[in-house]
Amino acid sequence: MKNYWSAWLLISLFIHVLSTPSWAQPDSRLTSGFDAGAGWKDKAWTVSALYHQYLKVDRRGLLQVGWGVRGSHSRGKELDFTTAPSRLTKGKTGFSALNAPIILRQIDTLQMKTGITSFNFNVSAQISLFGRLDIGANADILGFALGNRRAGYYLGSRGYNKVDSLNLHQTYQQARPARLNILWLGDDRRGNLNAEIYARILFMQRVGVKVSYFFTTNEYRTDQPLVDDNQRFRFRSQMIYIGLTFPIDG
Repeated sequence: MKNYWSAWLLISLFIHVLSTPSWAQPDSRLTSGFDAGAGWKDKAWTVSALYHQYLKVDRRGLLQVGWGVRGSHSRGKELDFTTAPSRLTKGKTGFSALNAPIILRQIDTLQMKTGITSFNFNVSAQISLFGRLDIGANADILGFALGNRRAGYYLGSRGYNKVDSLNLHQTYQQARPARLNILWLGDDRRGNLNAEIYARILFMQRVGVKVSYFFTTNEYRTDQPLVDDNQRFRFRSQMIYIGLTFPIDG
């Protein structure tokens, strides 16, 4: 119940921020807007709402850099969450892990039915053409997530003797969504983050359509350490996202 009250409070604050006149730009170099839509693929789907502001870098406003806040809710049925920490997936962390191959023998699986709500600060860049077409990309970099504890079916893919010695293979494990979302390098990232490559097209002055290729990363943390003291499991998906866009000013 506490999580639901927190979610409602955050959503109310989010709506209040969008409707506050002080956020309207006093300078024609700033534009702002609101996107809402959904993406889906196989057993996973995501709905999201994004408030964004853009600063025109050049006089014509061709190149723009931006920031915003995204609220999203992701759900899925029996999704395969796999070992998340870079120290296990790549055997190293930091820059040295970026081009390192995945060590398959160290990847375990937690099959989860999921429901995660996240709120993240977002950065972006875009090219604006003809005053009606925007092409760009954005990414979540910092935020937090809410969600209930769920039971996941644990499958150890490496060293069954080691897994069985701990009586963990093919057991149900309790897990919660990772609370902190933060974008680091490669597999060092944590939590529930989204990114997209998009195109916005305005058909009318205040309404348009947004189509994007949407990248989602969701993470659960088990209540107890499993093999190699790992508690973090991650699911990645890429999906087609379709929504509406509403310019607020500019």
